[in-house]
Amino acid sequence: MPLVALASVKGSPGVTITALALAATWPARERLLLEADPAGGDLGPWLDLPPSPGLVGLAAAARHDDGGGAVWDHARQVAGGLHVVVAPVGAEQASACLATLAATALTGPPGPDPAVMIADCGRLDPRSPALPVAAQADLTLLLVRPQVSELSHLAPRIAGLERAGLRLGLLLAPAAGRLPAGPAYSPQEITATLDLPVHATIPADPRAAAHLIASRGDVGSTARRRPLLRTAASLAAGLAGHGSQLPDGTQPDSTDTDRDETPAEVTAGDKHP
Repeated sequence: MPLVALASVKGSPGVTITALALAATWPARERLLLEADPAGGDLGPWLDLPPSPGLVGLAAAARHDDGGGAVWDHARQVAGGLHVVVAPVGAEQASACLATLAATALTGPPGPDPAVMIADCGRLDPRSPALPVAAQADLTLLLVRPQVSELSHLAPRIAGLERAGLRLGLLLAPAAGRLPAGPAYSPQEITATLDLPVHATIPADPRAAAHLIASRGDVGSTARRRPLLRTAASLAAGLAGHGSQLPDGTQPDSTDTDRDETPAEVTAGDKHP
């Protein structure tokens, strides 16, 4: 079962909504979104889910050495067949749960059907309790805005994250309207400078983000044509078809004539309006 982690190193570039879009569009029968954000969870309030089953119960199971295989037992199925393990909203409790899971192997459900686990690891640094989750992932995708103010924070973190066992790739997030104007760098420039592949550019698409939340993860045929969900589906198909990484130079197409021009505060800031 592939495990793909999503994270950032600074700010709130939209990790949670991107993880939700990727999990919702992944081409597998069994799909699970694990909220492993030490800052506390958003998915419970967003999707109107109770705290149990969730990360608290999974951490309690891990204390009895059966947490990894039981991860699916602590997930709630929402619309569209997606399973979600929600984190508690409080940072102290969420961090304590993740610390308990540090030595736990996260495994897939029993049975012959293909499965995937997407982990939202929030903001990663060398002391993050989510680091052991990301270290288990086949690929950790760091979401970053293609501006020097954010890339300069990412560059010195790469070596430490790789020493911790993470296999890294990048997703480029849309610029937030509140940021000062500055030059945006191309995927090719970023890859050449940081020596990390850029797997996709996530478009600003607040309508698709709002739909995902309102529909509790059910994509639907109409919403699937939205730029965010088209990009997520293309990225998911590429990752599912090529193991842990897309082929070098492959970029999912995120262009669309129905693109929103307003900066996506949900996508760019991980906050539901």
